[in-house]
Amino acid sequence: MAKAFNRKPTSFDVAELAGVSRSAVSRAFTPGAHISTGTRKKVERAASELGYRVNSLARGLQQKHSGIVGIVCSRLDTPLRSRQVRLLSEALVRQNLIPMLIAAETPDDLARLIESLLGYSVAGIIVTDGSPSRALIEECRVFGLPVVMVNRAGASNWGDRVIANNEESGALAVDLLVKCGATRLGCLMPRNRTYSVSGRADAFVAEAKARNLLCVEILASDQTYDDSRSSIARFGRAELKSIDGLFCATDLMAIGALDGLRTDLGLNVPKDIQVLGYDDIEQADWVSYNLSTIRQNIEAQAEAVIRLLSDRLLDSSLPIRVHNQELTPVLRGTTRHDS
Repeated sequence: MAKAFNRKPTSFDVAELAGVSRSAVSRAFTPGAHISTGTRKKVERAASELGYRVNSLARGLQQKHSGIVGIVCSRLDTPLRSRQVRLLSEALVRQNLIPMLIAAETPDDLARLIESLLGYSVAGIIVTDGSPSRALIEECRVFGLPVVMVNRAGASNWGDRVIANNEESGALAVDLLVKCGATRLGCLMPRNRTYSVSGRADAFVAEAKARNLLCVEILASDQTYDDSRSSIARFGRAELKSIDGLFCATDLMAIGALDGLRTDLGLNVPKDIQVLGYDDIEQADWVSYNLSTIRQNIEAQAEAVIRLLSDRLLDSSLPIRVHNQELTPVLRGTTRHDS
């Protein structure tokens, strides 16, 4: 029978109860460590009986890192970001790493929270939102701390990146709308600028102008459903008659635009105006929207991020790498195209 403790049990208590050495207990809770199945079961049974839990932070002080990977994000209330974070977290767990979610809503939050992560002996940092300063990334380089940025600008000579190429995205969107018969284009983009969303919208406008096509820019306050819907309603039915193909910089913006076009302005999509989104979120395939879009594969994105992170953990001297995501057109009911 296990001893009753007035304190938290330690690895020494587990070793005593299991009848093994302290080092055997350590190996039992270290992924990849060499230990027999029988010994591991003894340790796990003793740990369960005592209510013992590994102190990952303390282990991080003794070893190179704690096994914790910080995921820096924002906009968790949006479909794309919530799915992205879930897939990254699940992929980390499969690699025996511990995800730590850090929500940063402003640039100041981003710098402060990444600084705080450095105090946890983290194994690495994944940045899905915001652009860390050059000084902050250089500090990570000094410590050899792996950093992977998702659809972020490169800030220094440190930090691997997984990106959906902005120029390729914008050009593909123009090409798709033109092939669907559009000749007078519009682009719904957020006034609040970000690297990826604003970058692909800017590339769309530039590509349209390079082809000598009309391209009207419609600004929403931010990349939310409500802001997008209201910006379309304010732009007005008469002005929208000058556009026959609208690219929305995200699917969420496109969904807001569709409700603005159909419900608020009484326009027929795609007869009066075609609409193309970007991301291919789950809601894009809902029958009420049936949105044509450009897919960035979030599952493949998560796999690429974890691969870059794992490689960097094994060898910090690897050259900095940039993984370009594959972009796939998904044509549904908001564009006119051959079935």
